[in-house]
Amino acid sequence: MTGYTPDEKLRLQQLRELRRRWLKDQELSAREPVLPPRRMWPLEQFWNTFLQDRAPWKQMKKPYAIVERKPRIFPGDTILETGEVIPPMKEFPDQHH
Repeated sequence: MTGYTPDEKLRLQQLRELRRRWLKDQELSAREPVLPPRRMWPLEQFWNTFLQDRAPWKQMKKPYAIVERKPRIFPGDTILETGEVIPPMKEFPDQHH
């Protein structure tokens, strides 16, 4: 006998769906903490906040080192928007390079 009967196929599909739902329910969200929040003594809470470094440059959330640059244009390149072709560079015979 090859393959599953329609009843077996339906049962397997239902089991698969139940397993997926169960796995999804096992994932904890940020609103479902594992342990209750620990109560701190007032002095402990003061020192924890006092010792935090609140320098503005350390509080930045955006990546400040990633800069998007325009592509370079070289002689002979075509500008797509206007169809203009960049002319060749002038020769400067008086320069020593």
